[in-house]
Amino acid sequence: MKKLFFIFCLLILFVPKQVLAIVSPTEKYYVNDYANILSDETEDYIFNYSRNLDEKTGSQIVVVTVLNLDGDSLEEYATVLFRKFGIGDKESDNGLLILLALEERSVRIEVGYGLEGILPDGKTGRIQDEYMIPFLKENDYDSGILNGYKVFYREIANYYDLEDTVEGIVEPSMESNNDDIMIITSIIIMIIIAIFIIRIRLLGSSYSSYGGGIYFGSNHSSSHGSSHSGGFHGGGGSSGGGGSSRHF
Repeated sequence: MKKLFFIFCLLILFVPKQVLAIVSPTEKYYVNDYANILSDETEDYIFNYSRNLDEKTGSQIVVVTVLNLDGDSLEEYATVLFRKFGIGDKESDNGLLILLALEERSVRIEVGYGLEGILPDGKTGRIQDEYMIPFLKENDYDSGILNGYKVFYREIANYYDLEDTVEGIVEPSMESNNDDIMIITSIIIMIIIAIFIIRIRLLGSSYSSYGGGIYFGSNHSSSHGSSHSGGFHGGGGSSGGGGSSRHF
């Protein structure tokens, strides 16, 4: 008996943490509210629409909420969860997971490769930013999850030419869009002012270096021009992985 107990303890120690931490599908499958933050109406809505989508296309949208990630990263947890649930058709890999971790205040959209053409990382991130995060920041998890779900359902339904209509999507407010425009405009103005100040200082330095006179020689002009020929460049990049994560 002691030997069996010792072997059992060893198995517990060597079982991957993910296997112990990852939740299992509920009987509803399409909606798994382990954090207990969704209303019955929202759960019924998600279940009925996801089942309809599954029956007509084989594509599946699954919503999972958990209290915490038990020390795992959001991306790792979502990847293992996606595979454990087997979301989407096996051949088409056309599933989508909406995962919310309550204590970490994080949400992740995991997309199967079959849907990445219509839901690339940047697009899933924008949908979160515009349709979900404003609600989640106010701790209105029910509205945030449901509003985001409706948008993702609409995108997938349109892809498969389904006539199903999704009503009640709360669109981004114009006020928030105007705020973004104001921020971008302010940044551009500050950059222009900074360039103007730098050029004035450079001209002042050139003026003093020639004894108070202005020098129009070709050598100095050529050197001054080449030192700024590159201009300002913005950095850009992209990342793969089939989804996007946000904190709120």
